[in-house]
Amino acid sequence: MSRGQSYFITLIRNPSRQNHSNTPQIRTLTVEPSSRGSTEPKSDDEHQALSYTEMAKTVSTIIRERHRWQQTLVSDFPSFNFADPLFFRQMLTLQNNNNNNVMFSLCFFRWLCSSFDYKPDPVSLNLLFGALLDAKAVKAAKSFLDTTGFKFNPEATLLERYVKCLCEDGLVDEGIRVYTLLKESGTVPSVQTCNSVLLGCLKVRKLDLFWELHKEMKESEADLERIQCLIHALCDGGEVSEGYELLKKVLRQGLDPGHAVYARLVSSFCKIGNYACMSEILHTMIAWNHFPSIYTYQEIIKGLCKNQKQREAFCVFNDLKERGYAPDRVVYTTMIHGLCEMGWFGSARKLWFEMIGKGMRPNEFTYNVMIHAHLKRGEVVLARELYGEMLRNGYGETTVSCNTMITGFCSYGRADQALEIFKKMSETGVKPDAITYNALVQGFCKENKVEKGISLFKELKALGLKPSDRTYAAFQKMRDLKMPDSVAASLNEILESVTHKTVTLG
Repeated sequence: MSRGQSYFITLIRNPSRQNHSNTPQIRTLTVEPSSRGSTEPKSDDEHQALSYTEMAKTVSTIIRERHRWQQTLVSDFPSFNFADPLFFRQMLTLQNNNNNNVMFSLCFFRWLCSSFDYKPDPVSLNLLFGALLDAKAVKAAKSFLDTTGFKFNPEATLLERYVKCLCEDGLVDEGIRVYTLLKESGTVPSVQTCNSVLLGCLKVRKLDLFWELHKEMKESEADLERIQCLIHALCDGGEVSEGYELLKKVLRQGLDPGHAVYARLVSSFCKIGNYACMSEILHTMIAWNHFPSIYTYQEIIKGLCKNQKQREAFCVFNDLKERGYAPDRVVYTTMIHGLCEMGWFGSARKLWFEMIGKGMRPNEFTYNVMIHAHLKRGEVVLARELYGEMLRNGYGETTVSCNTMITGFCSYGRADQALEIFKKMSETGVKPDAITYNALVQGFCKENKVEKGISLFKELKALGLKPSDRTYAAFQKMRDLKMPDSVAASLNEILESVTHKTVTLG
């Protein structure tokens, strides 16, 4: 079946492996009346409904509890007509009402199709398809549509639900395909279906497709959910100010776009360093009874620290605690890092112990922040102790943690100790990167150990890694040093290569 074919699906039916056309079939089972005092006779339809209900319960139990349920059904009920569409509907109804796994119904359906001369009617097919959608079994629903061996025209409402499920599950391309086929067949998708497609595009970050589909939709159909989608899309595309203008327009109409929209705008303005607008939205958010979450405050603190506003971040952090919020490990780590960058190591250490006192175990990044701060202050012994504590607490050596130590040692004239860590990296399977090599080369050059620096530089180049500008600058400073002719020749070759590269690019 081609991908572009509509959902008026025609598939080839499997040849029947078992045919009961010449076998006497029992359409009803004898069921005792529930009330012995009743003498009113039941009609044939009532008897059949009762018998199919009881039989459906029995079959459901067998499917659920027996590994080889197919053989059990055939051997225990050799003359029962399992292929009767009325019985299959009863099975579906029973399993849906009892919240049973819809996959049992799907397995039973496939068994009927492969073992009997079963021709399901549209009602049964729609019921099963709807049950799969109710269970959010999107992939099973898709497989059902792709492999059903009969003409099947799902109801438009079911296909709209299918579009929503596909987009929620990340199968956006397939969701858009079904959405397009719905429109081509003359169905006007509901506003909710259109919004589902737009949300799907946002989920997989397909902004071009988002705006293309949005243009096709009527502006008159826009609801609050559509507005939320638009603001998120504007933020994703870097048009945060436009998103804020849209928020203002919505608020003037007396509509509340919800907590997620405010939080997203706050986060987006933090990233671009527009704290005036961020503050405005924060106050508006609170005025509309949407109190910022700890995650929103984390984004604010992170943004402030990133834009060299650690003092403001620290004020927000302290205000956060005064308001009764409980900062988590991520917020503490972000603030500790910001304070260390600002040189407020005493305040950073205080937060470190405060975090531990509240039962929050430092993670690898928190350790690395503090180790780097100790090394920056020349406190090599304390840095080593903290590094050992990190390893004892179960955080294995990583490229990041090793680089922290190597960079710190090299910065304070301890390149040989940094080299020890570097050698240990290969022993423990930790892969060095460009930062590792550049730090070592610069460290050895700083100590006038040019030969070791050149050797590491050659390793860096052989691995296809990129030397930094600082590495070339470090070699440049070594040019006037006395050194063996072979070392001087290698140094000149390195410097000439970068000079040639600069001229060529120029």
